[in-house]
Amino acid sequence: MAICPYCKGEISFEEVERDTKGKGFFKQEIMYSCPHCKCVLGFSRGNYG
Repeated sequence: MAICPYCKGEISFEEVERDTKGKGFFKQEIMYSCPHCKCVLGFSRGNYG
């Protein structure tokens, strides 16, 4: 379990909301947000092409 730094709600990895932009594994961007307060928790980018 993790705790959201904004709303202090408990979050499991399965609950984190993901917004994906791009196709496939190459040049894909993902934004992770809290399922409770919708605040952005982080970003991930794949650029393997």
